[in-house]
Amino acid sequence: MIPIVPGCILIVLVMLDIVRTTLTTKGEGLISSAVTQGFRQFASFAIRKGHKLSEATGAASILALVSVWLAGLWAGWVLIFVGLYDAINHSGYPAVELHDLVYFVGFTLSTLGVGDVTPNGASAQMVTVLASLNGLLVITLTVTYALAVVSGVVTRRVLAYKIHLAGGEEGDFLMKHTAVDDFAAWVADIRNELVTCTEQRLAYPVLDNFVSKEDSHSLAIQLARLGLTSLEVSRNGSVGEQSKRELKELLTVLYRYTALAGITDDDLEIRLRRLGRRDGWVADR
Repeated sequence: MIPIVPGCILIVLVMLDIVRTTLTTKGEGLISSAVTQGFRQFASFAIRKGHKLSEATGAASILALVSVWLAGLWAGWVLIFVGLYDAINHSGYPAVELHDLVYFVGFTLSTLGVGDVTPNGASAQMVTVLASLNGLLVITLTVTYALAVVSGVVTRRVLAYKIHLAGGEEGDFLMKHTAVDDFAAWVADIRNELVTCTEQRLAYPVLDNFVSKEDSHSLAIQLARLGLTSLEVSRNGSVGEQSKRELKELLTVLYRYTALAGITDDDLEIRLRRLGRRDGWVADR
């Protein structure tokens, strides 16, 4: 009976982390945050060194996170079955060993139901049902989570490339617009799309792990360039009130976006430059 308590605690902790990460849209749990932050630091280091490997850190962090979740649940259910006396029967061997329990829990969580090892007694049968339901729930949540993250990655890259085409290559946005008012009106459209990306970033912080070696597809670099230009234009005394309001709203969203990314300097210009440098940008302004 003794292993049952730590087993239950481990399962509860892992499930709380999974639910927090996949369902609440308020960020990651403690376990998830530790895993994704580690990969994010590696991505930042790799991209500064110019390694192609940096572009794989997003997918790698998702796989690592799911593996950690699975390992935690697997270990927790094994502890529970260890605590149940004579919990399983093995069709081929009279004596059941630890590896049989590990094997049984593995195919139960995966809902495969191989059948050569079966639960023994009412308690073990009910625990097996719970483990199977737990595995089915986790599989559903992780697949849904992965699809949402992929959708978020596409949305970010589309926005980054859109900004790039409008002058983000060299930060010459004003050269692409005939007047400041035209630039401000275009900024209003970008702001609406950025709000979506900001909320996706809040829901799925792992999105920061999907970096690109190409400036044109790096949202961090494109936002840094756009934000710096918008700051400069907004400080121009000859800009109309409507244009100033639209630029201010964009800068407000950028302030929130950088805060969610963990950049908390008081000055927005510093925030933007730090955001761009995360993806290897060397400020050209």
